[in-house]
Amino acid sequence: MANLVWHSGEVKEAEIKAIATDYEEAAERLLEERDAKLRAAVDAGWKQADLVRITGYSRETIRQALNPEIRAQLRARRAAKRPASSEEKTA
Repeated sequence: MANLVWHSGEVKEAEIKAIATDYEEAAERLLEERDAKLRAAVDAGWKQADLVRITGYSRETIRQALNPEIRAQLRARRAAKRPASSEEKTA
């Protein structure tokens, strides 16, 4: 396995992979927070059409935000389509 070198010294491949993992986890948390806030807006009386108009999100984005089961199904389908990483292929 090759090691990468940055200005401050050696950086291992695992550290680079952690950058992507950290980003994905943070993005997921923010998405969940946004969706919870949009669901709270609907619970407070706002209509889905209002959320589309005000946020600029598509109807599909709002539909997924308001229904976590739909989002989970879409994530599972996307994950199934992703090619296996090199580590998974050799395991």
